[in-house]
Amino acid sequence: MKKGPIFLQIILSVILIVGGYIEKGNWTESKYSTTGYITLLTFIVTFVYENYNRLGFYFQSKVLLKNTDVRVSISYLYRIKVENEYLLVKSRTRKYFQPVGGCYKTLPGCEKIFEELDVRADRKFETEKGIAKNDLRVHVKGENLIKFLKWFDSKEDREISPWREFCEELIATEILEWRPFRYIDYKFKKKIQSPIIDLDMGGKGLFIYEVFDLVINDEQMPLLKDLKSKTSENYIWVTDEVIQTLGHETGSKSFPHEIGPHTKYAQNLKWSK
Repeated sequence: MKKGPIFLQIILSVILIVGGYIEKGNWTESKYSTTGYITLLTFIVTFVYENYNRLGFYFQSKVLLKNTDVRVSISYLYRIKVENEYLLVKSRTRKYFQPVGGCYKTLPGCEKIFEELDVRADRKFETEKGIAKNDLRVHVKGENLIKFLKWFDSKEDREISPWREFCEELIATEILEWRPFRYIDYKFKKKIQSPIIDLDMGGKGLFIYEVFDLVINDEQMPLLKDLKSKTSENYIWVTDEVIQTLGHETGSKSFPHEIGPHTKYAQNLKWSK
């Protein structure tokens, strides 16, 4: 529900209830009061039903984890499908394969809201170029978590295009030719958000992935099909079945490639343990 309809519904309920009191001199006998109570009760039940998970998240972050640091990582991932297989690339920091993509970055101007919400960069995460700078991989106190996520959703002072990682992982590495892929189309599919979880490294964490499907044009499709016929240690093509088992090929009973768990989240468009 949006703020406007919520406000109007509450005001209407109050007006009906008060109008009923004026008419009958009590809070229960008037048909106006009855309608007001029904309207208000309907609003409450609907609001709780539609926001059940959000209410739990609100309580967890604002109360249970109010003074606890939560590590937040916000990324985008591509699903690149040709025929019945998906393109995955070798992680630059881990030993597994994963979808093309990476963390969104902040832009100048975010400093004000970051200072206001006491958002601190995660200095422990390193890439092949050293500590990742300006990545949306940060630490936020639980009490400020919802406001931080609202800032992300506003798209202000942050990267909004998923082009950069596509270029870095496929064009700059010469896996794909630059000219046919200098312009790409993509469809936003879904934003996936994990619950606040216990991290293997210790502490609490929250992960968000925005998933995009690459829209392949007639010039690009033959080049991607040709890429499937080649082998490389930097990328693989796998079926949905292999992704669901994170690299285990059931038929051969082998485990030729380790696949990152977030690959499965992107594939299924939902978080899973």
